[in-house]
Amino acid sequence: MNKIKVVLAFFAVLLTASVGGAIWFPFVPLSDHTMAKEVNANWDPVYRTYSFSPQDDQAVSWIRFARDLQPHQMEWRWYGPNGQLYARSFAVVPPKDFTSGDWEGKAWSAIQIRGCDAERMQGTWKVDIHRDWKRVKSEWFNIGGQYVSC
Repeated sequence: MNKIKVVLAFFAVLLTASVGGAIWFPFVPLSDHTMAKEVNANWDPVYRTYSFSPQDDQAVSWIRFARDLQPHQMEWRWYGPNGQLYARSFAVVPPKDFTSGDWEGKAWSAIQIRGCDAERMQGTWKVDIHRDWKRVKSEWFNIGGQYVSC
């Protein structure tokens, strides 16, 4: 009897993942996040770090989660070392595409450092990542100065 319950539970999980994944759960299935210096052509982070130099081109906030059948509004709120809002950016993650097999929802935003105000605003920064107007992750990183741990 217990083996049957285990097998049924296994198939229920598989069915849930194949018919829409996250839409069945009341949480955001976050699978990875990081800060990085750039993003490649496949939207994967390159040179993961939480410490940036004033000479770096940009600071990238990258996130990946399981996609479902709905599009999702993404927003990044970047805060400078003084705690004031520095920038906002927006993106849309499209719904899961069953034909392509693309099950990952990758999204990213960046602020320019070199040649911009951020170059002179050294210290600990914060970026809040929102999905559908709910904060799902906050990251702290450093521009110049000392290292910020993950």
